[in-house]
Formats: sequence, structure tokens, C-alpha cells
Amino acid sequence: GTLTEKQRQQNHPGEAFEWFRAVAQLKIVQLAGIALASDFTPRRIAIQLSNDLYRLLGPTLKSRGVTIQTEIEYRQGAYFVLAVNIEEINWRLFMRHTNQEVRDRRRRWRESMARRNDALTKSLINRNGGDAKSEADYPEKDFGWRVLRIMHRFYLPSFYDCIGMCLSGLYYIHWIISVPICMVCYHLFLGQVMKRYILTSTTDDIFNYVEKKGMEMNLSVTDAQQQASFMLAALREMRNDERVRKKKKAEAEGEEEVTILGPLLGSACKEDKDAASPPPDFVPPDNLEDVNFEMEVPVGFRRLRWAILHKDSNFMELAVMKTESKHENITIGEWSKHNDEIGLHKTPDGVDEAEFIGAAMESSYLMPSSAFVKANMAYETATIVQYNDHCLCIKKQTRTPDVPYGGTFIAHTQIVITNTGNNTCKIVCSVEAEFPNGPPMVGRQIKSGMRAGTADAFVIFGETICKYSDAFP
Repeated sequence: GTLTEKQRQQNHPGEAFEWFRAVAQLKIVQLAGIALASDFTPRRIAIQLSNDLYRLLGPTLKSRGVTIQTEIEYRQGAYFVLAVNIEEINWRLFMRHTNQEVRDRRRRWRESMARRNDALTKSLINRNGGDAKSEADYPEKDFGWRVLRIMHRFYLPSFYDCIGMCLSGLYYIHWIISVPICMVCYHLFLGQVMKRYILTSTTDDIFNYVEKKGMEMNLSVTDAQQQASFMLAALREMRNDERVRKKKKAEAEGEEEVTILGPLLGSACKEDKDAASPPPDFVPPDNLEDVNFEMEVPVGFRRLRWAILHKDSNFMELAVMKTESKHENITIGEWSKHNDEIGLHKTPDGVDEAEFIGAAMESSYLMPSSAFVKANMAYETATIVQYNDHCLCIKKQTRTPDVPYGGTFIAHTQIVITNTGNNTCKIVCSVEAEFPNGPPMVGRQIKSGMRAGTADAFVIFGETICKYSDAFP
């Protein structure tokens, strides 16, 4: 009989290797062709996404019992407006689908809380060498965190989540009663609200599709009357982004002077010139859910630690937050303990660095507006998780109550700085969203916006460090 392809490859490994190399080369050429043919600019991505949403939104809502008309009304740069008109609603089908969504959302929340509690238990066991103490055993370190969580328990669900729960409850009532109730509410006094709710309920599917494409986007559901104001805000933001891009290009080419406020990184530390030597029991901290920034910077570890943490340093406030991030109304407090010693190049004799763990600092600032979100206040609590001459780990919890759904989530960010020696160190930044009362129906949209926003902030942080280290080596 004849040999199969697999048998021939086993008998002649050289031929198998040549066959594998030929296939691999073909795949590489195909991928290279795709990469060369693609223009991954914001404008191209916006065109692709708008076309995809225009094509998929109708069938998605049809499966929920909603018939719509849709049209792309505006598309400029990275922004587009998709006009949607709701023509007909099958209330029985829509209530059934809403009921299933509400139950799935609660199930996912219970599973995420169980995973979080398991991770916390393991962390406490590792911290105590096998003794799983409760959080109450660490009143000083975790007090602010626990108060923040308890306060969030008093927040009511968002308005749209309340509508979803009402529709979910009506599903259990006979349709002869539930359908007339929905129709009366829709046609008499909740028409616009229900339309926004119907469109908002699809955002989870939209962002799931966008994430599978490997992209991020911002999305807002508004009434037609607000379309003109959105277009103007988008145009202003595009012009500002273009100015920033041209400025960075000119700075890189040496055509424009880089804005430097002074030696805000502080003086160099001679110990930073030495090779890195991690402690024998060193365990690197675990990253949060999404790592969205990783960079090696040309500045010594102790010098950067002073610039970020010490009470006499203005680097974070003036250079990073005010000048580069355009934050206003900045208020920065003191460390809850060892305020004078935290961040020093050399810890004074008689002071134990282990006591720095758990020190917290509160701050607040006004973030600039964008086409999707107005200017809003952010309230931040930073906590030192690891502190030694080899690694620094800072966790931050940020609340933004003024943004849409701001009362439903906490943004957790983490910055890990590792000493790599020879006046260099490595920065790894990660982010994770927490929904204390369960994720709202736009939870995926919130996570996407959080990843994009924190990535921009981390990039600014890294760029500013490099800029000042180049100006003042």
C-alpha cells in the first residue's frame, strides 16, 4: 500500500522539516502582506468599526425583539455617529432576553467575588506563613480600603440597571399584564429613557466584538438633540490631538524645545550605579488583571523612588499631573505614617522599612474633559504594598463619581518599579476594575474605557520620567 503523509514525515525527518519550513514561510509572507496592506490609523479603525456596527447592530437588536433603522450620519477622524431609530418592540421577547441578561450578570458577579475572595485568602496565607488571618487583623493597613468598600455598598444600582431589573421582574408576570404595562410606560412617559436603555443594553455585545478585534473604543448613547454638541467636541479634541502629535514630533526632531520645569527628579544616588541585587526572599508582586504598560527607564531606582514618594518632591504634582496630564485643582495629602522617611535614598537608622508597608496617601484632581466625558474630579488613595531597595509597589484606588456610572466601580491601578542596576529600573503598570455591587450592564464598556485611560496615563508617566532624566542625568 501507499504511505500516508504522516508516515513519510516520520520515516524522513529531513523532508518533514523542509515541509514545515515551507508552510511557515508561506504563513509569514501572508501575515506580512496583511500588515503591509493594513493602515492602522485611528481613521481607518473608525471606518472599520462604524461599518461593522452598522452591519451588526440591526441583527443584534432583532434577536432581542427590537426592530431598528440605522445610518452612519457623521464620520471624521477617529469619531463617528451612528443614528438609530427604533421602529418596533416585541415586548415579550425583549423581557425574556433582559431577564436572561440580568441573571447572567448576577452569576458572573458571584463568580468574580468568589475568585477575589479566594485570591485574598491565599494572599493572607502567604503573608502570614500559612495562617489565614482575616482582614480585620490588619486595621491600620486595610482600614481605608475597607471603609471605601463599605461606603460603596450604600450605592443604589444605576438608573438603567433598575429598569433592567423591573423588566426582568415583569417577565415572571403573565404577558397579558406585563406587555400593556411596558407599552403604557413606553408611549406615555418613559419613551426616550427606554430607547436609550435598549441601545445601552447592546454595549456589552459591542465591546465584546471590539475586544476580539484587539481594539479599544469609547461609546456614548445620547439623544439626537445632543449630536451637534458631540460633533463640536470631537472636532476640538481632534485638533488638540493633532497639535500634541506635532509638538511631540518637533520635540523628537529637535525643532522645538522640550518643556522642563527643573531637576524635579532630584539628585542622583551613587548606590544606583551598582548592579542590582534582589533580597534572598524577594517575591515580585502579582500584577492586576490587565498589564497595559511596561518600560525600562534610564534613571536610578532610589532617585525615582524619591521623586515619586518623598514629601519634598514635586515631580508627580507639577511635571506629571499638572504639566503633562493637564490636571487641575490638585490636592495631595501626606503619608499616613513615616511621612518624613518614605522615599529617602537611605532609610535612617532605627527605622524599619517594613513599617512603610500599608502607608496610604489620599489625593484628588480635576481631569480634563473629552468628547465623551465632561471634566470630572478623581479621588485617589495610594497604598505602599512593597518597599525595599530592589522593588517598589504602589497600589491606587480611584473613584470618579461624576462620570456616568461612576458610583458603581472602583479603578485599581498598580505600579511596580524594579531596580535593574546601572542607573536603570523597570516599570510595570497594570489595572483592574472592581464593581462592589456587581457590574452594571455597561461593565465591559467601563473596563474598556478604564484600560484606555490608564494606558494613556501610564505612557505619560513613563515619557515624563525619560524626558527629565535626559535633561538632568
